[in-house]
Amino acid sequence: MKKLYSNLIVNLQDNFISIQKLDLLTLKRVILIVLLTLSGAPIFAQTNSTTVTPPQIMELSTYIASLKTLELNTTTSFSNEQNLEGLLYKIQSSIYFYSGVEKTYGDKPRNLYTDIASLNGLSNSSLLKDNIEIAIIKINASDLNSTIDLSQFSSFTKLKYIYILSNVAITEQDITKMIVNYDEHFNIFYKVDKGE
Repeated sequence: MKKLYSNLIVNLQDNFISIQKLDLLTLKRVILIVLLTLSGAPIFAQTNSTTVTPPQIMELSTYIASLKTLELNTTTSFSNEQNLEGLLYKIQSSIYFYSGVEKTYGDKPRNLYTDIASLNGLSNSSLLKDNIEIAIIKINASDLNSTIDLSQFSSFTKLKYIYILSNVAITEQDITKMIVNYDEHFNIFYKVDKGE
């Protein structure tokens, strides 16, 4: 004997009857859930969109001037501007890392000197990374189409500054195009020094 099953999709009369059997409170709940789901979907889509913040890059003198301006109204004894100028202009313990060859001068080096071609070797090296506060990356004309992958600096726990030193004319936009894996913890600035 063949059993007959009513098809819920096709049999509209049975669907209508089953809806009528629902009590009013349950029906209100179902409608409320549907409305909340539909109204929340655009909000969820907006908050989950991945927006990439472009790196804030300044010319060195502009960056130092902005630090001075920020610190005019602070009463803290530590000065980021003085710390940065010390890293740039005073003799520091440093690491020079070029073509996979590391040369360390002094104890607890705070400066790292390198170039774009050597960046990929940073993560595999045994550099003393714990005290490095500034990475000075030298670039030349042949490097302008290269990338500067900031993820190579992920193991440098105290690194604050990425200083790009170029011997060719370069702009903020040029450097922005070169930066990949931007990390907002790094302050990026540059200087054009043609050695004239």
